[in-house]
Amino acid sequence: MGVVTDIIIANLALSQIGARRITTFGETTTAEGRAINANYAYLLDEVLMEHSWTFAQKRVALVDMTRSAQDDWVTATVYAVDDIVYDPTLTKYYICLVAHTATTLFATDLASANWELYTSWVTSTVYDKGDNVYNVGIEYACLVNHSSAALFATDLTALNWVATELVTDMDDTITNVYYLPTDFLKVNQLSDINSVYSIALNRFLCDTDAISIRYTYRNATETEYTGNFVTAFATRLAAGICFELVQATNKAQILLEKYEQIDLPRAMSTDSQQGAAEELRQDEWESSREI
Repeated sequence: MGVVTDIIIANLALSQIGARRITTFGETTTAEGRAINANYAYLLDEVLMEHSWTFAQKRVALVDMTRSAQDDWVTATVYAVDDIVYDPTLTKYYICLVAHTATTLFATDLASANWELYTSWVTSTVYDKGDNVYNVGIEYACLVNHSSAALFATDLTALNWVATELVTDMDDTITNVYYLPTDFLKVNQLSDINSVYSIALNRFLCDTDAISIRYTYRNATETEYTGNFVTAFATRLAAGICFELVQATNKAQILLEKYEQIDLPRAMSTDSQQGAAEELRQDEWESSREI
């Protein structure tokens, strides 16, 4: 097989249903182009999640983005300079500027310049993955090793930081919120055999203070695909766009059955032979419990 591209896969799919080929991936001037655009990425994710493909696996230590425990501001409390409190109404952290006894309203003390938004982030500083900083009263967890730019907004746009979050899972055992990589599709193994976890709103919720995972990622680099995977994906794509283009329900069903019964099992078998070391093994990465 030559160099595989998205347009080659698209045309393999179109040829299976007798539709016209496209010459440019992403074009929307033809029905074929529009159908490919609407279904390609979605169905690629579906096929990638069918199996632990050797070309779509990553191992990573997840970044803990659980909001730090900090006492809420309380009335009639004596505060010293540099004390830090959390105001749940404003959902921000504040640092004490003047030793004082709290009044009945935080807004009153804030107006008296007893507090200011807590800021610890500084420019031109080396930050490591997992570090925590505060910027204008909001706590952030570091996602990538980097040297800070002149503006925090620049680093935030570059996805170097993510705002920390409170644990919102209904299960009382969940204690930590972890950031899931943007290319995450499916977790395959955990580093802790006793971990209880769930995935919600693109967050990994867990009862463990440190966790690593092996996961299937959204690999959109077609040149890394195996030949049998390309065939299986093209067939799945053909089944997905068949009715839209040729209104043939029977043909769509035949293509889907070909994908499920022939092309996908063949691709999975070939991939497993090439990457047995990446398959689930009887070790501590296999026995995690999902809730």
